[in-house]
Amino acid sequence: MPRPQTVIIGLAVFAIATLVSVPNQKAAAEDLLDVYERALTSDPQFQQAIAERQALEESLPQARAGLRPDVSVTSSFNVNDENGDLAGGQADGQYRQLTYGVSLSQPLYRYSRAKAVDRADAQVSQAQAQFAFAEQALILRVAERYFDVLDAREAVDAAEASLEAIERQLEQAEQRFEVGVIARTDVEEARARADLAHAELFQARDNLQNRREELRELTNQPPGVLEALGAGVSLTAPEPSDLASWREQAQQENRQLAAARFAAEAAMEGVDVERGVRRPTVDLVAGYDGLEQYGRQGRDTSSDQLSAGVQLNLPLYQGGGISSNIREAQFRYTEAREVLEETRRTVTRDAANAYRGVLTALERVQALDQARVSTRSALEATEAGFDVGTRTIVDVLNAQREVFNAERDYEQARNAYLLNTLRLQQAAGTLSKEDIDRVNALLEEAP
Repeated sequence: MPRPQTVIIGLAVFAIATLVSVPNQKAAAEDLLDVYERALTSDPQFQQAIAERQALEESLPQARAGLRPDVSVTSSFNVNDENGDLAGGQADGQYRQLTYGVSLSQPLYRYSRAKAVDRADAQVSQAQAQFAFAEQALILRVAERYFDVLDAREAVDAAEASLEAIERQLEQAEQRFEVGVIARTDVEEARARADLAHAELFQARDNLQNRREELRELTNQPPGVLEALGAGVSLTAPEPSDLASWREQAQQENRQLAAARFAAEAAMEGVDVERGVRRPTVDLVAGYDGLEQYGRQGRDTSSDQLSAGVQLNLPLYQGGGISSNIREAQFRYTEAREVLEETRRTVTRDAANAYRGVLTALERVQALDQARVSTRSALEATEAGFDVGTRTIVDVLNAQREVFNAERDYEQARNAYLLNTLRLQQAAGTLSKEDIDRVNALLEEAP
């Protein structure tokens, strides 16, 4: 039997060999496309949109059913007790009776039902446009939360770098104070900045976790390490380069606006549906009825009847209900028209805002790229001035903060450019998975 010491040594050797043989692996990186594909099957809002579209699409076959034949079968079986005076004599007895029949009704002229089919067709088109907009909304929602996480991560990186630099300055300040080069005030200033930097870092980390939870809400899975926009990616102005073209395209192609148009069309057809109730209806009716009796007056009897004809119905007065329904439908149509106009103005505004947002983000990226260079140069000059006694440690700490803020703002501005580009495509009605693929190709795993 092996000694315990031998077993322990053997396990230790095995553990060391395992650590040596297995490389230190980082968590698998995720990109925008990975998150989007999971959200397609996990996001509750999008699943609701799917169910709503499927439910609304059923309105068309339901409306068409009103123009198709209605066939029904009826049957009954009764046991009757009979007690009566027939031709001066008493007739008492019990007999059984079976009745059965088949009836058919085929609408020949039903104006209201025909217009109901047109209304349902518009409602189905509205549902499909709403679903197309929901697909675009999912793309944008995923992108917004994805880049919110990246922005929060940039803020954490900046806070960590700022804290590290401040602690380094604090250490140097304490050493200089000990040899009498600087005053105690500089040490306290550096220590105060370090305390504030700790607080900012805690807040930045909490914000990052909040943003990650928002992204998790879409996929029901904790996000991994997200890929970010690669360095040196060329960012260009949107094409076409005039706002009027984007406004016009939005009014023609925007899915939300298309849904509002179909809703107004459905409301207009609804007015005709209610007006059609006043019109006559013509139906083809046919039926077969049978009767069988057993044991009545000592004999069995049976009879049947086949009928067919055309039935006309002309409504004359229903207490004013038809007129009220027509007025209600007219008000609903007016409401739908106003919703359409409101949506048109909103879509136009969104297109203009997104277009300007792309241009503004592009200009900020260019300006902040230059700011990264200038703030570093300013930091170097401030540090040199501090070494010769012309600048204080506060000046150095402020210059360091500007460097880290410029780096953070630069990355966030690049993310804002991509988001505003997607918002512009959504307003124009062209946002699709291909846009996700295009943005995703610009991402790369963080070093």
